[in-house]
Amino acid sequence: MRKTGLFSIVVPCHNEEEVLSATHERLSRIAKQLIVDKKILNYEIIYVDNGSSDNTLKLLKKIYSEDQSVRIIVLRRNFQFQGSISAGLFHAKGDAVVTIDADLQDPPEKIEEMINRYEEGCDLVLGVREDRSSDSFFKRYFAEKYYKMLKRMGVNVVFNHGDFRLISKSLLKEFNALPERNRFIRAMILQLESCYAVVNYKRERRFAGKSKFNVRSLMSLSLDGIVSFTYVPLRFASIAGIFSSFVAVIVSLWVLYIKFFTDKFIPGWASILLPVLIVGGLQLFAIGIIGEYIGRLYIEVKQRPLFLVREEFNHNNENKGIAEIIQRTQEDSLDEK
Repeated sequence: MRKTGLFSIVVPCHNEEEVLSATHERLSRIAKQLIVDKKILNYEIIYVDNGSSDNTLKLLKKIYSEDQSVRIIVLRRNFQFQGSISAGLFHAKGDAVVTIDADLQDPPEKIEEMINRYEEGCDLVLGVREDRSSDSFFKRYFAEKYYKMLKRMGVNVVFNHGDFRLISKSLLKEFNALPERNRFIRAMILQLESCYAVVNYKRERRFAGKSKFNVRSLMSLSLDGIVSFTYVPLRFASIAGIFSSFVAVIVSLWVLYIKFFTDKFIPGWASILLPVLIVGGLQLFAIGIIGEYIGRLYIEVKQRPLFLVREEFNHNNENKGIAEIIQRTQEDSLDEK
């Protein structure tokens, strides 16, 4: 049975001033109990300030000044939720690393159970919600349909798993070497490890504040989950194009037959307008799908950084102000290996 020396907890934060104090108190209490129970030898809590516009950074600095186990990564702007998690994972030094939201909806008490699975040899432990009773009907319905759609398209995901997970140091090294910019981490991590453990939990209601995920960000994340891991939509567009062409040929033959072999009157506007609308709609739909893929290729080709760090607060290297650009490329990962 393996043991954990240094244990890292990564907490992405974006305008979380209402919950930070409670979150840190709860995480610290659990981490200290893990030391008492000899589950870990030491721990670090890494808060990633993802371009917050409220007093989040000010509160984080106060927490940092009072707790030697805290590190702060300050990003230059908002790099979306997946970018902030990637920043925290890149800087984590622990033998085992847990990512958890700052809003306390994922119960930190389940971390001990995750470490138990890690001690048994699991490099990846996923936190999976038992149900979505805390969500609205709209969110619950579309989340269920979305996961089912991903499965049917061949995307490897675990239903009701978000971003509450434990990753071993060896697996994290492989993850940090991935060069992808369009990130859907809950699927990316399963591309690296097929043997994982699951810890079930009941998600709590948000402790304070409001969710920072709006419809736009949820749609963007959903599209990344589809476009980044499967080409099924492209194949669907091709099949739809073949089908519409077949239908167009049949309709054309029918129209010619009516015109030359019968005396029936054919309204010109209907025979022209309907095929144009059908085929035109399918063409626009196919072009839209292709555009989503091309747009993501455009982002990948530019090789812009996943995140930019303005400043890092680390007690091991006191208040080092840095303007560092973290840009993980495939060449860099090969050089490291």
